[in-house]
Amino acid sequence: MPKDGSKTRTLLLDTALELALENGLASTSIDEILEKAKLTKGTFFYHFKSKDELALELVKRFVEQDHALYLDAIARVESLSRDALQQVLLLCGLAAEMFKDGPENPGCLMASYCYEGQLFNEESRKACETQLRQWADWIEDKLKEAAKTRKPAPANLRQVAEMFQVIFEGAFILARTYKEPDIIAKQVLAYRDLVEALFNAGPAPRSRRKG
Repeated sequence: MPKDGSKTRTLLLDTALELALENGLASTSIDEILEKAKLTKGTFFYHFKSKDELALELVKRFVEQDHALYLDAIARVESLSRDALQQVLLLCGLAAEMFKDGPENPGCLMASYCYEGQLFNEESRKACETQLRQWADWIEDKLKEAAKTRKPAPANLRQVAEMFQVIFEGAFILARTYKEPDIIAKQVLAYRDLVEALFNAGPAPRSRRKG
């Protein structure tokens, strides 16, 4: 009976992810992955034809996990409030809560991949783009819905929505550079404050003149 290779494949992907978050995908070699996983080159090439194929599977896996997180997060905030602006603010709170204690190795594989995208294929880049846009699309829709009843200060709501990912990815860089993982949660909460202020800073409604 042939052995089930799923555990070995998972070990390779887990090890590659850990090293990629530490050093970047481009800087992570097959030999480093095998040394850390204590596996042979023959084992690696049994599961993956090349490093590019491993990278594609790794990105797909990360994107799938991020998509599941996205679906869970929006379901939670939409169940907690019917107000579009409050849903965005709640999403920021949930995201900050995830990183409240700060991971020892803060990093985002999609960010790592996108920095080095020229080294990998279009399929991987497109998978990252689709998932990143999904978060921004949802936030933009909610901000536009909120703007129908609350007049925000003049701003491009699409850009404000995309700031959610900009804050996240930038916070990962600061957290690793400063060695302060809690920066991620702090920056997400700062974004929440900015969004709230944007809608509170709009022009006050005109008072009706008494006849």
